[in-house]
Formats: sequence, C-alpha cells, structure tokens
Amino acid sequence: MPPVRLVASDLDGTLLGPDSELSPRTAAAVRAAHEAGIVVVAASGRSYLTATMRLAGAPTVRWLVCSNGAVLYDRQAGVVRERHGIDDAVVPAAVDAIRAGLPEAGFAWESARGLGAEEGFRVMAPTRDSRAEQVIERFGPPYPGGLTKIMVSHPQLRRADLLQALRPFVVDGLVVSASSVPFVEIAAPGIDKAFGVARLCRRLGIDRSEVAAIGDHINDVALLRWAGRSVAMGDAHPEARAAAREVTQSCEEDGAARWLEALLAARSGDGSAGPHAVG
Repeated sequence: MPPVRLVASDLDGTLLGPDSELSPRTAAAVRAAHEAGIVVVAASGRSYLTATMRLAGAPTVRWLVCSNGAVLYDRQAGVVRERHGIDDAVVPAAVDAIRAGLPEAGFAWESARGLGAEEGFRVMAPTRDSRAEQVIERFGPPYPGGLTKIMVSHPQLRRADLLQALRPFVVDGLVVSASSVPFVEIAAPGIDKAFGVARLCRRLGIDRSEVAAIGDHINDVALLRWAGRSVAMGDAHPEARAAAREVTQSCEEDGAARWLEALLAARSGDGSAGPHAVG
C-alpha cells in the first residue's frame, strides 16, 4: 500500500466535535501529521468563510476544499485559487423546478461575494455561522451572479428525506447532496468533494493512491470511493460507511484524531494501534 501523503477530512461530524470545534487532541494530531510531512486538507460542504473560522486551532491546514468541492481556498495566501460555480443560465430553471415541486422550500446561496438567504430559509435552517450578504423575502430574478452553490430547506423534510424528495426536480445535471446540516446543497454538474480534492492533488503532484479520506455523511461518499484509503466515522451515515474501507470512532470520541495517531504510529514502525478495516 502506498504511503499516505495527503489526508482529506470532512469537518462537521469528523474533524470537528459535536460543538463544531476542534478538540485539543484533534488539533494536536493534525499538527503532528503536518510535522510528519502529511498534507492535511479540509474537505467540507461549508463555505471557506465559516470553515476558516472553525480551523483557527489548526493553522497548519493550508488547503480548504469547500462548498462540496466547488471552491479551493489557500489559507496561507488568503485567496480562492479555484471556483467552479453554477452556470448563470441554469439557475432560473433550477429554482423554478424546485419551487414547482416543493412549494414550501426555502433557498439560500453562496456566491463569489459571500452568503445570502431568504428569511424563510433562515427560520427553517438557522445557523450561528451565517455571514449573509443579504437576507431577502424571496430568492428570485435577478439572481446574484456567480453562484457557487444553492441551499434548500423545507419545513417538514430534513437531510436525506429532503434529498430524496428534491432529486426528481433537479435539472441540467446539477449535483445535490446532504450532510449533517438540516438543508441540502446543490452544486454545478460534476462537482463534489472528490472533484475538488482531485484538482488539488494534481496541483500538488499527489496520486489518488496516496490520499486518505475521512468522512461521515452522504456528501463524503464520492471522496471516500475515490481515495486510495477511506475511513468512515463510527457514527457515519450508512452510505458513507458502505463507501469506506476502514472505520474509526465517532467525533465525540476524537475518531479522526485516533486514526491520524494510528497512521503516524504505523509510519514510525509501531502498528499496534493501527486503523482497522470495515468488516
């Protein structure tokens, strides 16, 4: 098995604890991996704006693959290196189709300028990390240009249930995914965490066989299937667990930190605490 040169980890429910913060143990494990020459990358559905806030305790994490693979952010330089947004021409039909199929849906969005939301979305899916550039009564034309992703909430449906209900109304090959947040997210065709991490690996000259991915939810599945090594959290969604080859403990038990510690121990010749395979 090739050595691991890059670890791509989800944030919420994985690298971050139930309080959406890095635990001291996880921060120490990320730092140790960096010092051992491993590139630790955050691969998150979050905007880089809120992901950066959550990684204050891990300054060695330079690269953020955010918005489910649509954005590559370089923390060291403080710039977005890549953004793969939704075609402006697609947005009106996409929103209209969802409104027709799920009239009670609420919308939010991420653009090159930041975040925005309908008031109804924020009521149904409140977040303390909101940095909305604007809050409007209704998301409609003229739509903000350069949309990175669209988020959809519903008063009765959450996560996987909303994902299932929404899929028949998603047009033009847009990618819809769910995670631990109550809403679902829509990205441009072909955009997912595997796409984003693969783009970064080409930039860094790292082969997919040298990548380990850690995740816990549906939006991690593509990345878990793509990476040379894949690790599901102990309390992962069944689809994420089925996509992974290894399993660790839950985020409450610092599962990502434990896996990183075991990886480093194995590299140093002590494999007694090594990561274990999914049965």
